Amino acid sequence: MAHYQMVQVNFYEPEPAIIEQACQFLNQGGLVVAPTETRYGLLARIDLPEAVSRLFEVKGRRIDKPSAIFVSEISKLKELADFPPKAQILADQFLPGPLTLVLKSKRDFGRFFTLNNRTGFRISSSPLIRALVAKTGPLSATSANLSGQKEPESISEICGLFGDQIDLYIDGGRLNNPASTVVQVINGQITILREGAISSNDILKSVE
Repeated sequence: MAHYQMVQVNFYEPEPAIIEQACQFLNQGGLVVAPTETRYGLLARIDLPEAVSRLFEVKGRRIDKPSAIFVSEISKLKELADFPPKAQILADQFLPGPLTLVLKSKRDFGRFFTLNNRTGFRISSSPLIRALVAKTGPLSATSANLSGQKEPESISEICGLFGDQIDLYIDGGRLNNPASTVVQVINGQITILREGAISSNDILKSVE
């Protein structure tokens, strides 16, 4: 017998009741699967260690592969990480959107999110993700899949993987967009760690 809950959401105008329901689960240390602008994300509050530890266990993700963090806006990002001029240029052009910026952290977010004093940050253009982060504070930004395996496109596939290990599944329809492009900006040097929705060429052209 299933112990999880599943709801459908309007992707473009998420219903306030669903936002509130998801926030309640997250604030209580629960795990939530929700639609981002790329694929489905597996969400937990980053300041609740038991929830984060459970997230990594559910995904089968190695601890030395930290998750990125969803934040609400650029001003918040600047509070959490060094933000060199080239990061500002990229943010102005591509955020909110499918860009992960790996920056030098101003504080240690713990082994699940920080490696070598560096952390990945995302500002999602998904209305639901943005609404949740605005209410709960920073959330994990990792895909809803088993580590190293294909990212499912539908909530039913994801539910088939995780079952009642997840507390709330939010169905925003089939999602099959490319993953975010991951760009490291340290000491003014840009390194493209993963090409995804934004091409390497567009990244490099923007900072010429």
